[in-house]
Amino acid sequence: MGERTTHSGSVWLRLFTALVLLASVEVSANIPVIDSKAHVVRAVALIEEGGYSLARSYLEPALIDPRLSAAERARAYYLRGYSFYAQNFYVSARKDYARALEFNPDNPAALAALAGLHAHGLGVVRNHELAYQFFSKAAHGGHVDAQFHVGYAQLEGRGTDVDLDSARGWLKGAADQGHVAAMTYLARSFREVIAEVADPDQARGWYEKAHAAGAVDALVSLAFMYQNGEFGDPDKERARRLFTQAADAGSGAGRVSLGHLYLSGDSGSPDYAKARSLFEQAAAQQIPGSYLGLGHIYEAGLGVEPDLDEAERWYRLGARAELLPAQLRLAGLLLRNEQSDKTPEAMDWLAQAATQNDPTAQNDYAWMLATHPDDALRDGELALTLAQRAITANPSAAFLDTLAAAYAEVGNFTQAVTTQHEALKLLNETQTSLRAELNAHLAAYEEGKRWRQYRISGKRSPPKSPRDPPSKERNKA
Repeated sequence: MGERTTHSGSVWLRLFTALVLLASVEVSANIPVIDSKAHVVRAVALIEEGGYSLARSYLEPALIDPRLSAAERARAYYLRGYSFYAQNFYVSARKDYARALEFNPDNPAALAALAGLHAHGLGVVRNHELAYQFFSKAAHGGHVDAQFHVGYAQLEGRGTDVDLDSARGWLKGAADQGHVAAMTYLARSFREVIAEVADPDQARGWYEKAHAAGAVDALVSLAFMYQNGEFGDPDKERARRLFTQAADAGSGAGRVSLGHLYLSGDSGSPDYAKARSLFEQAAAQQIPGSYLGLGHIYEAGLGVEPDLDEAERWYRLGARAELLPAQLRLAGLLLRNEQSDKTPEAMDWLAQAATQNDPTAQNDYAWMLATHPDDALRDGELALTLAQRAITANPSAAFLDTLAAAYAEVGNFTQAVTTQHEALKLLNETQTSLRAELNAHLAAYEEGKRWRQYRISGKRSPPKSPRDPPSKERNKA
């Protein structure tokens, strides 16, 4: 009897469980199942339309849907990261790119995107070495833009050693797939600024291919080749025509370059109004070189009343865009009136300029670090390091004078005196004022005294003005 009761109870229990399961099936049948894959497709369309926030709401189910493969979930995280990036939410973008790689470590799009954040310091501390590692992995995974970046890094030594042959291989691979920037940098690789043995015809050919593919700025680089005499004798008229063609086609770089010609008078008599107009058009396109040109116009009063506040505004825009001459010009302007409240900012800009491996920037920053009257702003050891780097690139009298000041600041007066004598030997008979200045420094060191000077000395090599020949940065591609 007991066994029959137990058996009967178990039957009723199984029947009850079945009824509950059946009821749950009936209830769930009325709830639509979310199609995560379709939501991802919809999110892609929204991203292309600029609907980033709404796109993220469509991506949410895919991020947690166990029915999707690891590769599909990785793509969903990448897409959400891209939507954050598009709205300048770089920290959130970085986190999603990293999550994408957790599900698919070989996702080339996520690798390249994460590399870009590290390369530009967006949401992370800038790290070119780490960026190169991510770009390299993405490049080997077939990502064309990453292949360009690997070639660029090897060409410029950005995060890796310079390797011209390998750089050309990566750049040509990307260029053959239609990557326009790869075409322009491949052209650059055959020029004197990069190659030990230049091949200007190869450079011209790739610039022309880039222009045919839509890169109007390639005309600007080609114009610099004619201007610099890379095909033989300088051909300034042909360079001017190319600059004009590029400017008329809407090239900001072309407008800046043509503006410099009008500013300097290389195309005839100086025309400051035309130069300012061209710089203003380029500034509307956010071309950093235009900020330097406009700053110079207002600082020097070329065709306008001198306006140091306006000059400072334009230089600051250029400095923030990491334009080295603008950083140096801004620092000099901030120090001009000896306003102590502006000195720390000027020192900051000099410090940023010095990180760009430019000997003039290193020299100017070293001078301030060694001679400024404010104890809180001096750093003798750093001044010595920077001055030694500058001397390696440019062993001039002015730079040796800075090195001597740095030696004095760290208490090595014997070396300061020796170095100052070396500097004086490099002066010619006509440099009387500079000789008097260096002799004054020497007398202080011989008495065991450190030199103190508020601002960058007048003998220092001045920042490049817009009238100077195009710098490596302006003539980058």
